Amino acid sequence: MAKTELSGAYVTGLLADLEPRVPRLAAELDEARTRASRVDAELSTLLRRIDEARRALTAHEKASEQAAAALAAHNARTASLHQETGALTRRAAELKLEMGREGEGPVHARLRRERAKLLVQIEDREQELKGLEAAAGAARARLTAAEAGAAAEKDRRQQLVLELDRLQTQLPRPHLYLEFAESVAARAHCRFFLDRDPEAWERELRVAIGLVAELHRELRAGKYRLDRHSDVVGGRATASVEALYAAVAVGDTPLARELFATMTDPALRLDHIPNVLRAWCLGLWLEGDGAELSALLARHRFDQGLAGGYVEAFGGLQARDPRRVTAGLRSIAKLEWDAWQDPRLTRGAGVVNVAAAALARLALDQGLAVALPGPTVPDEIIAGPRRGLAPAR
Repeated sequence: MAKTELSGAYVTGLLADLEPRVPRLAAELDEARTRASRVDAELSTLLRRIDEARRALTAHEKASEQAAAALAAHNARTASLHQETGALTRRAAELKLEMGREGEGPVHARLRRERAKLLVQIEDREQELKGLEAAAGAARARLTAAEAGAAAEKDRRQQLVLELDRLQTQLPRPHLYLEFAESVAARAHCRFFLDRDPEAWERELRVAIGLVAELHRELRAGKYRLDRHSDVVGGRATASVEALYAAVAVGDTPLARELFATMTDPALRLDHIPNVLRAWCLGLWLEGDGAELSALLARHRFDQGLAGGYVEAFGGLQARDPRRVTAGLRSIAKLEWDAWQDPRLTRGAGVVNVAAAALARLALDQGLAVALPGPTVPDEIIAGPRRGLAPAR
């Protein structure tokens, strides 16, 4: 298969497909938002009830654990007391036999005193056993009530989740946000390639970033079941990570930090997934967490292909080594251009490589003179004429 070259004719063809697609997706999203607005209040109330049910379930489970622990402790102490009482009872019986053999006298009196002490100890333990029996009964009752409460809350939560499923059918599909964002970005890239207007490109790109940010705010608010949309959470979706790098490419690092915080979760840092690795490399860099970024890069130091390109680029940024950054940019630009040629993808999204552009911008902010890897990383949208970028080699 012949290698696709970036040319005016190629981009014009891509743009011809994108121009009708963007307004169609905009209309679809507007219609979905209108439907969602009708159930927004009901959905908010339902989410609050689900959260209350979750907290109630947690409280019942904690009470159940505490009651079970108390019951186990009571049972253990009861068993110990029975052993102690048995031993004391046997010793008291032995003393009584000795008293009978001794008859009246000093030894008999001493044995009687010892036996009396044992009988007092036995009585004390029998009283404690009665208290433990009552405490164990109370703990058992609390355990039964907590287990019943937990079961009831699970049933209640299941009913609420079913209702949530019904309401969520009225919400925009998560992938609609991503498809629309990717199409807007792709159209911006194609228009820029033909018109070379960086300001218009940035305006349109911010629209695409805003769509991704809106989706992740909705996900974070709990409006979508994460178990059904796991492919769009935690930085797994390509469009989400592209938006993250695009925010840096347009020079808005606060926006990038906000988006990173919204779209990722430390509990879901599955960095063996390439998109998640891309997201966390950039996010840790923006947060200034050099130690954690170094650890992440070290874990992936033997990665090949596209992941290896990102590891090389970020490693170069950390080491302030422009040659490593340049090598990483070349790998990223080449491999991502090839990947975007898949006809199942939004191919126009590859006309400008926002990830390589963002990395080049970060390098220049560090004072590193990097060489741009080719036409998908245009000088005009990174630094402008005053930044003195090195030419592609």
